[in-house]
Amino acid sequence: MIEASEYTFDFWKMLFGDFTLTIYFEIVLRVIIIMGYTIFMIRWIGKRVVGGLGSADVLLIVAMGSAVGDAMFYPDIPLSIPITVITLIAAFQKLYVYVGIKYESVRKVTDPKVMKLVENGQLLKHNFTEDDIDENEVYMLLRQQGIKFLSEVEHAYYEQSGVLSVYKFENPNLKNSILPEHIEVLQKND
Repeated sequence: MIEASEYTFDFWKMLFGDFTLTIYFEIVLRVIIIMGYTIFMIRWIGKRVVGGLGSADVLLIVAMGSAVGDAMFYPDIPLSIPITVITLIAAFQKLYVYVGIKYESVRKVTDPKVMKLVENGQLLKHNFTEDDIDENEVYMLLRQQGIKFLSEVEHAYYEQSGVLSVYKFENPNLKNSILPEHIEVLQKND
């Protein structure tokens, strides 16, 4: 960091610094590698990490926040560097979305599937391993939707956003409580 007594205002240096053109080629390479790797890691970790946002949206927010913050705080970073980074991140995001829309095979890799976790009041445990989710998490998600009994649920889908969509029976036979104090009994019956 530059000491205040050493600082002099130089508009050209503020914009471009003392860097050569090769720094911009390196930035392009760095952004491509980091964006690709981070999307892969977010996808590998799963839906719960990103919540209601898509993995690319989370990456966009974090990456742009870092680039913008550095440009505002550190006078030794020329503005052309974060502008290049922000532009590349936005272009990468647009390309990521475009390719995902245009090519079904890419979308299958980049976007998580919607998983059915409950059908006719029964847990579909064979689907839990696909998204690394367990019974207790499913019960928690159901309770967050106001469900007290597993038998109330006709269908429950674990969406791409990590939210559970629940469709209830109109007149359910209330059994198999998923309230925390009853979970142990319910798991023994499975």
